[in-house]
Amino acid sequence: MMPLHTQRLILREPTLDDAPCYALGVGEYEVARFLTPLPYPYTLAMAVDWLRQARPATPARSVLVIDLPGRGVIGCISLLDELGFWIARPHWNRGYVTEAASALLDWHFAGSEATNVTSSAHHDNAASLAVQYKLGFRPTGREMRFSQTLQHNVDHVVTRLSRQDWQARGAP
Repeated sequence: MMPLHTQRLILREPTLDDAPCYALGVGEYEVARFLTPLPYPYTLAMAVDWLRQARPATPARSVLVIDLPGRGVIGCISLLDELGFWIARPHWNRGYVTEAASALLDWHFAGSEATNVTSSAHHDNAASLAVQYKLGFRPTGREMRFSQTLQHNVDHVVTRLSRQDWQARGAP
């Protein structure tokens, strides 16, 4: 079932050819500052190393690039320990993350036994929290996490989406 196709996007496993677009998109400070584990500045070599270690995508665990046909890689979405995502700044506020996350969550719940998915965001990352709420995630708590980019602890809102809530939501 890989790649996943949405109305506007292709979600696919990353390749080393994606490294330049990946590094450029995630390496911008306005993107990187909200990605807690990401070092900054982010280099092409870091992108190559990250993409080289990517494992084959499964419904249970995946790292996928968000490809906009005609434009190339505009972001990344993953479901590892939690749902995470970023989108390159020129593509903000166009609904791409919600579209990509909906496809990934459909694939995840259809192909795994998972009963819920967690996610999180910096307490002041209104855009990411809005995407999570739009998808049906609900706050479950807060925790401090160390931000590599900011070099200090950041208050995170932790959210959760149940399989039941996702299925009750109906088609995206």
